Amino acid sequence: MVSDNPEAMILDKEGSYGRLVKSELESIILALLLEKPMCGTDIIKTVHAKFGLLLSPGTIYPLLHDLERRGLVRCDQGNKVKVYRPVKEMRKKIGQMLRSRVSTMKSIIDFLMSVSDRADSA
Repeated sequence: MVSDNPEAMILDKEGSYGRLVKSELESIILALLLEKPMCGTDIIKTVHAKFGLLLSPGTIYPLLHDLERRGLVRCDQGNKVKVYRPVKEMRKKIGQMLRSRVSTMKSIIDFLMSVSDRADSA
């Protein structure tokens, strides 16, 4: 889990924590696929294991199809399942996209920490 307070995360899965994970789902899926090719069910299980958020196929598959339409991932038919993987020529671009997202999130976190620190000392 990501938080030091798992109980708070469990209570907030559909609140701000859940919304944050869902808002970054495209980046999360791309990062998972950079680590290894996966089928949709494996993505759902991995997101649940890493973030404690159980997503529906109706959330994951439209995102995967959009990533495929945009040329970022491709889908190969396995024995019984479709396996998604980054398009080889797009791996570098995906890495750049993820670094850009991290930079944006870091700026937001730095700002929020700065304001909350000042509020604590007021």
